[in-house]
Amino acid sequence: MVEAGLDAVMPSRLPTAHPFATLRRFLVLSGGYWTEPGSWPARLLSFGLVTFTVALVALAIRLNLWSADLFDALERREAGEVLAQAGIFIAIVLATVATTVCHLECKRRLQLGWRRWLTHRMVDAWMLAGHQHQLALMPGDHSNPDARIAEDIRLLTESAFELANSLLYCILVLVSFVSILWVLSGTIVVSVGGLSVDIQGHYVWLALIYAGSGTVVAFLLGRPLVRATDSRQTREADYRFELVRGREHGEAIALLAGEPEERRRLRGLFLGIEAAWRQQTASLRTLTMFSSAYSTLATMLPILIAAPRYLASEIALGGLMQAAQAFQQLTGALSWPVDNFQRLAEMFTSIERVLVLHDGLRDVVDQHRPGEHGTIAVASARGPALTVRDLSIAHPDGRAMFAGIDAEILPGERVLILGDPQLSRTFFKVIAGIWPWGAGQVDLPDDATILFVPHRLYFPTDTLRQVLAYPDEPTAFPTEAFAAVLDRVGLPDLRGRLDALEDWENVLDRAEQQRLGFAQALLKRPTWLFLEDPGDALGEESAQALLATLIAEMPNVTLLTISRRAEMEALYHRTLRLEPAADGHVFVRDVHGRRTRPSEPQ
Repeated sequence: MVEAGLDAVMPSRLPTAHPFATLRRFLVLSGGYWTEPGSWPARLLSFGLVTFTVALVALAIRLNLWSADLFDALERREAGEVLAQAGIFIAIVLATVATTVCHLECKRRLQLGWRRWLTHRMVDAWMLAGHQHQLALMPGDHSNPDARIAEDIRLLTESAFELANSLLYCILVLVSFVSILWVLSGTIVVSVGGLSVDIQGHYVWLALIYAGSGTVVAFLLGRPLVRATDSRQTREADYRFELVRGREHGEAIALLAGEPEERRRLRGLFLGIEAAWRQQTASLRTLTMFSSAYSTLATMLPILIAAPRYLASEIALGGLMQAAQAFQQLTGALSWPVDNFQRLAEMFTSIERVLVLHDGLRDVVDQHRPGEHGTIAVASARGPALTVRDLSIAHPDGRAMFAGIDAEILPGERVLILGDPQLSRTFFKVIAGIWPWGAGQVDLPDDATILFVPHRLYFPTDTLRQVLAYPDEPTAFPTEAFAAVLDRVGLPDLRGRLDALEDWENVLDRAEQQRLGFAQALLKRPTWLFLEDPGDALGEESAQALLATLIAEMPNVTLLTISRRAEMEALYHRTLRLEPAADGHVFVRDVHGRRTRPSEPQ
């Protein structure tokens, strides 16, 4: 089910590609926005965007023809014709405004829709069956998935439409104005060494040479900008991550008086931002100097070139201005790479970061499919017991951690797990299905409701009622049950705050948070309950009292608890000690109870 869930929202792993194939790889990932069933609104909006882009080009052509008519009328000093051209100009302006507004509406709806579609799919793949936890443990350059999803997807979806739309506009302008400029260029005669050569469409050839050379120079000058932009975005994401950590762990930092160290750390990270900023500025400075000179020259070059023909009365003033405007339109279209190099660099950087996250999420599944080598098989069995057979646990990078673990837990048993803390916690993660690295088989009890209460609870920023019910809806439980469980765990003062919206992780101390963990268990009443270091922030008597209350309220629950407190043994039927041997194998010793099932090293 885990694999099916991921395959439903993400395509198969994209092959490693050269930079020029990055866009193709990204379209494989995100093209479903237009191709999935029910995507007709996206296709309709895309058709509208193209239609309005064509209309804008048509209006630009009409404006070019109008400029010739206006300046010819001015040259002839025909006041009536000038007034008529003013009326035509107003009509062109109104049509341009209306078309631009419709174009903007289509474009922004597509940008938001595409971002929503891609964001939901990346979040669905990230927040699936513990992938967000496993990804953080796996080696690879996929840090800050939150920034990649929130910021990089926003940047690339917005930029992609802006760039694609401007590219389409420039292509249409190029096709349209080449013919206009070719006609306006006429034929010039160039004498070289006594040989006369007729050149047709010299404006067109000049525009092609000018824009082509400008694109080559801009590409060479702007290549360092891609690396600089990638470096800056990575440093920015690292800085934001540390700021979030400072907020989340504000209490611990305050208790340890760690503010000077945190300030030092944040300043060090900001120094990295400054270095990346200066690197990006240096690349931008060179590119901006060239772009500024290039665009300024493009406005006057056609007029200077056509001036001799105008002075020789070979063309009228209207033809001169029309040619100058057509030349600017053509060079502007051909200069699309020059004008958009910085934005292209930012977009491709964001695309690469999203693709790396996608590949990391695919690795979580592809490298650990059930039944394959290096994977622990966790599945529901056709029986009531929890059975662990020949379990070996590895690190995410493949290094062996522990091996040779066998155990069996029957329904209704209360089992305390002591021993190596790292092994105990990882063993719980294996049973929960969020630690796939290793080998062996874990058979979960059939038709059981299982609840894991971790050492540190997760507190969504929501009402206390929602916190207790998480991840279920509060309506799934009787209203009076919430107040009752708070009373049972010694938190009666919180009854009146069940519907208060608070940052409960900072409002409640560690002891109160752990009492809420017991309250969650009493509210949900699972048939199998797994507790990780319950009540370690409480006194020994308080912790044992809460456990006794939980057992009295749910006498038939199967309870597995990992703890460092051996004094809790009296509340359990069995105590399993997980004892790693020197060779990495594990002895599972039942030191108190009905059965002993040690696993001997191989």
